[in-house]
Amino acid sequence: MFKVKTKAIAAAIWLAASLPASAADYVMSVSADFSGPFANVMPNAMSGVKTIADWWNEEVGKRLGVTVKLSIHDMRYDAAVIARTWPSILRSERPIMHLGFGSPDLTTLMRRLPTDKVPMIIGTAMVGLVWAENGWHYSIRPTYSHEFAGLLSRLQEQKGSVLKIASISTQNQAGFVDQLNGLHQLAKTYPARFQMMETQWADTAPVSLSSSVRAIVAQGADVIVVGGTTAQVQATASALKELGVKIPVITSTHNGLTEAAKGTSMADMEGFYSAFSFASPSQESLPLRDIFMRYRKDGGTWGLITAQSASQALLALRVLERAVAKVGRDNVTGEAMRQALLDNVFTEQELLGALPTLDFDTTAPFPIGQIRATAEVVRNGQIVPLGGGWLTVPDLAKW
Repeated sequence: MFKVKTKAIAAAIWLAASLPASAADYVMSVSADFSGPFANVMPNAMSGVKTIADWWNEEVGKRLGVTVKLSIHDMRYDAAVIARTWPSILRSERPIMHLGFGSPDLTTLMRRLPTDKVPMIIGTAMVGLVWAENGWHYSIRPTYSHEFAGLLSRLQEQKGSVLKIASISTQNQAGFVDQLNGLHQLAKTYPARFQMMETQWADTAPVSLSSSVRAIVAQGADVIVVGGTTAQVQATASALKELGVKIPVITSTHNGLTEAAKGTSMADMEGFYSAFSFASPSQESLPLRDIFMRYRKDGGTWGLITAQSASQALLALRVLERAVAKVGRDNVTGEAMRQALLDNVFTEQELLGALPTLDFDTTAPFPIGQIRATAEVVRNGQIVPLGGGWLTVPDLAKW
């Protein structure tokens, strides 16, 4: 059950009665990757962040007397670049929040953020490796394992008996291994519902996965989780086709259906899924998408990565609204932002349908309470939202 924050309600009433005389300016720094492994999706990712900031400044910030300026840095998805860039950001820009892009931001910044007094929100899913208390690093999404668990729970309910889960991953990538550790925790917690089979370890860009998939078929798997790379998804699809077998493959967002379809036909991915914890960008009603289409100025294209980054920016801006309500428009600091994140519940309505209702505390770097996920699936050659709304994620203890 989500908390009711009476102080926040009182502050919101005060805020509604206040009319600003002039704007207070704040900086949110942003990690981008225009020259590294995610360069191909970065224009759309940054379009999502910038467009939502433009909308907020025009329709919300003006009313509050607050303007947010984004300071976007090409970090190349490289921890070394982040490490040498961050001190200058801290010194010259004094950001009240940092919008990170993924693991390099976490590994580089998470230990120093409490000292620097700057909270960070990322748009990618978390991993159990950074599931630490009292951090200043947060995600709009739970761990990859939670997201997979939501879809696996739905599939198990449809099957009605134990769901046999196979997996293909890469052993030299700690984050990818962690995804599977979380799924082993799921199977251990709910043995009457889930069975994890032996993982088939593979290269990040495998030439062929026929032998691995043959082993999975022999074990009678119901689904194959491939949470690593797009190349692994494509190789799995090729192997299934070669063997003449249909087994649903479950991907995440970074290696999801749209990306995999650039090298594999939709026909060969029929029944494949992508699981994540923000609204499907193609769902019928999505107010955040309407705002993006109305305010975009840079030719950005709406899709999975744009929806992810837009949702990330939206949560950060909603946090700022609560911080302004608590400390006043001229007194927002990084500490005030973190406290506003922890003290308030952010509803699906104010998150414009892009995220489920979110609540945070100091026990985890991701939303607490009843975690929810969603999914897309390939049906009749098209990527469509999985019906039924948000997926309920079974409770998972820390692994």
